[in-house]
Amino acid sequence: MARDYDIAGRTVFVTGAARGIGAAVAERLHARGASVALVGLEPELLEERAERLGERAAWFPADVTDPDALARAVDGTVERFGGIDVGVANAGIHSVGSLITAPVERIERTIQVNLFGVLRTDRALLPHIVERRGYLLNVASLAAAAHSPLMGPYAASKAGVEALTNSLRVELAPTGARAGCA
Repeated sequence: MARDYDIAGRTVFVTGAARGIGAAVAERLHARGASVALVGLEPELLEERAERLGERAAWFPADVTDPDALARAVDGTVERFGGIDVGVANAGIHSVGSLITAPVERIERTIQVNLFGVLRTDRALLPHIVERRGYLLNVASLAAAAHSPLMGPYAASKAGVEALTNSLRVELAPTGARAGCA
């Protein structure tokens, strides 16, 4: 059974926050009273968004495939806001192509960002989320369940995110922290 979670006064860490879903999530939660850490690869967009949101927003450049950059963003968020209550592992990329002919570097990058990026984000955030009995949201895709041609690496990475989250949900149960998958 879902509990109501008042976001006002909480701190939310969002990857992929420069644009798209991540930006929209950060803006909506900020409007509901949360402090937001905007994390991503486009510093100019992150800075502009944080400035527009005001004092309860900060931005941190980080590639989710770089554990050290994620650690700096997490540490910066904790230093600025005192902790992290909610994490949104949203950063992701998408490419279309045949598994037979697509460049292997593009296939590997898709899996590195979409699956291992979520794993690295979760590992960086979980000590803080567990401490505050917070919530972690991993963003997958309909492609996790509907596997289309020319989308093998993307579908595999998103299915992996869903499986990872399902296991994590059970692991977190005794801590009071929760996890979900969008």
